[in-house]
Amino acid sequence: MSTVWFVREGNRGVAYFRANDEAEDVFIAAIALDVYDSETEAQDRFAALVHAAADFFRRNHTGAVDPGAWIAELPCAKCDSPLAADVLHRARQSASVVELNLSPGGVPAGCCRRQVLAAFRQSDVAQPAARR
Repeated sequence: MSTVWFVREGNRGVAYFRANDEAEDVFIAAIALDVYDSETEAQDRFAALVHAAADFFRRNHTGAVDPGAWIAELPCAKCDSPLAADVLHRARQSASVVELNLSPGGVPAGCCRRQVLAAFRQSDVAQPAARR
């Protein structure tokens, strides 16, 4: 998965792009820190520039990467449960793993390894005190 980050280097802030863990860092843009730290509009425009450049790099430098490779990394990809087949079907129709509603442990909604243990609901209506 590609990464974009902002690093402070001396008196300037620099944005870099990396297509994946094995790829080289690619320079995107730099800005003087005194301007970046004092002008909100400069921060917004720099963020827009970095976003546009990162989109360009994602389209052009990650073309050799299989766009569905993240599906093979799901725990359901190695499971033969009918629930796993449903999760994988949804994953293939999703644009990214975010749409699968992952648990903090990385298990997608609908997976047989993910269970709801309890549900709580808070009511706006006052409940009467319990009888003794």
